[in-house]
Amino acid sequence: MKKISLIVAVLFSLTSLYSCVDDKEKEIKKARSVGGTSEILMVTQNDEQWNGQMGQTVRDFFEVEQYGLPQPEKNFKVSHINLDALNDMFKKHRNLIIAKIDKDIKNPLVETQRNWLSEPQFVIRITAASPESWVRTFDTQKDGLKLLFDDNERKRFQDFFRPSTDPKIVAQLKNKFGISMNIPEGYGIGANGDNFMWLLQRHDDKDMSFLIYELPYKDTADLNPKNIIAVRDSIVKKYISGPLDGTYMTTDKEFIKSVSKSLPKFPAGYAVETRGLWNLVGDFMAGPFVSYSIVDPTSSKIITAEGWVYYPNKDKRDLLRQQESILYTLKFVK
Repeated sequence: MKKISLIVAVLFSLTSLYSCVDDKEKEIKKARSVGGTSEILMVTQNDEQWNGQMGQTVRDFFEVEQYGLPQPEKNFKVSHINLDALNDMFKKHRNLIIAKIDKDIKNPLVETQRNWLSEPQFVIRITAASPESWVRTFDTQKDGLKLLFDDNERKRFQDFFRPSTDPKIVAQLKNKFGISMNIPEGYGIGANGDNFMWLLQRHDDKDMSFLIYELPYKDTADLNPKNIIAVRDSIVKKYISGPLDGTYMTTDKEFIKSVSKSLPKFPAGYAVETRGLWNLVGDFMAGPFVSYSIVDPTSSKIITAEGWVYYPNKDKRDLLRQQESILYTLKFVK
C-alpha cells in the first residue's frame, strides 16, 4: 500500500499509523459502487461490537442531524453487517468502515483506500487491541473521515449528472460570469438580470434552483458571514418573488440561523460556505439552501453560487446534497 498523501494526512491525528491505496485509474474498469445515498456500512467481527461502544460511537457521530434542514434528517445512515457476511456485493458498498479487534497489535492501525472494488468508493479500516482503544482511535479520526465520506457522496452525484450536462446553460454561465459548472438538463432560466442568473427546475411537487450572482470585491470584509447574508437578502428580494403579490424571498433568521465556514480547498479556490433556511416574506413557503462565495482570482469580483430546494413536508437532505455536488463542479474559466 502507498502512504497516504499529505493533503489527506492533515485530516488525521499523528497518533496512528496510516497507509492508503490511491484511486489512480486502473486498466480494468471497476463496478459501480452500491448503497443508499448518504449510507455508511460498518463491518464488525460480531454483534457485540456493533451493539456495544464501538457501534454506538460511530452511530452517535455520523447520525447527528444535518444542520439547516427544516425537518430532522441524519447526516448519514449507518448500516451494519458482520465480517462473515461481507460478500462480493457488500464489498462494493460506497462507504465502508471495517472494524477489527486484534489483541496482539501494539499500536492502533488506520488504513484508507479509495475504489477498492468499485467506484466511487472509500474504505476505512481501523484495527486496535481493544474496543476502548478502537473508540479512542476513531474519535481522533472522525472529523477527517466525515470530510472524506462527504467527498465520496459528491463524487457519486457528479458522476451521475455529468453525462446530462446542459451545454447551452454551461455556455451562458461562461459568457456571463466566466465560470464553468455542470448544470444538468432540465433547468430553465427563471430570471436573468445584471450580474445575476436564476436557474429553475420545476416539478409537480418540488422546485430545485441555482442562483449565481457577481459583485465587486473590495476587501476580506466582503466575505464576512453577516455581509454575505445581507447581500443575499438584497439580491433575492429583487429577483425572487412568491406566488402572491408583494411576497419575496429572504433568509430565515429565527427558526434556523445561517452558519458559515471557510473552505480553503474548495475546487474553485478559497470559498465561504453558508447553510441555512430561506423563506418567503408574506407567505409560508420555505426550504434549505447552501451557497459558496468565491473571489475570482483573475478579477476584483466575488462569485456566489447557491443551490436551494422547495419540497414541502418531504425529506430534503438528498436533494440538497445533489445541489451541493453540482456547485462543487464550479471552476473559473478564461
